[in-house]
Amino acid sequence: MSNPVRRYLPISPSVTPSPKVDNDTANTRRIRGVVFDMDGTLVSPMTEYLREMRIRLNVPPGEDTLLYVSRLPEPEKLAAEETIMAIETRALEEMRLQPGLAELLQFLSHHKIPRAILTRNNRQSVDHMLQQVMTPHHNGQPQVFTFDPIVTRDFQPIKPEPAPLYHIAACWGVRPEELVMVGDHRDDLDCGRRAGAVAVLLKDKVNTHFMPLADICLESLDQLISYLEKGFTLPEATASN
Repeated sequence: MSNPVRRYLPISPSVTPSPKVDNDTANTRRIRGVVFDMDGTLVSPMTEYLREMRIRLNVPPGEDTLLYVSRLPEPEKLAAEETIMAIETRALEEMRLQPGLAELLQFLSHHKIPRAILTRNNRQSVDHMLQQVMTPHHNGQPQVFTFDPIVTRDFQPIKPEPAPLYHIAACWGVRPEELVMVGDHRDDLDCGRRAGAVAVLLKDKVNTHFMPLADICLESLDQLISYLEKGFTLPEATASN
């Protein structure tokens, strides 16, 4: 007996986001939305800044930084949040868009595939990034790509819990398993797999140990275009622990 698989149909120019399944069987579906992490995915990684946060806040080894801060007594919690904001503000100065991003966003826009951001960062950092997300001028006018919804750490529970992806799917009127979650960290992959979405890892020098958790691994963002254009098949999903 063959192992169960998930089949994803090629994206057609005529396909628009819809909750309808059309002629899809239970294990054959279409991608109807793409969700992006921000740091290390849409923009260059904040590895050094994240390390600085942990050191300055004395986060215990293996403890999640935001979860650790949320459990601090109120005076300490406020001071820790101010420290995080200060470090994130400095990180904005070195924010650079990832290679292949413009090409992928052009493709998604052309095929009317909605885009969302799911990040553990703050809204100020997201807004700064959005000001840079535009293609070269077309007919004298810059084309700005939109993301909606934008889910930051203000949403609780945040990834790796699947709740944010359920929220985004509900906003678009689609099923979670019709989404792609693109990220560079285990939190992104766990969130995607737990929600039943396609979990995509954008590889870098320090995250290749997460590859076994991903459905698809990319060297650059524009490599996702080929999967969406041609369709693809994956083993049936199993939730991450």
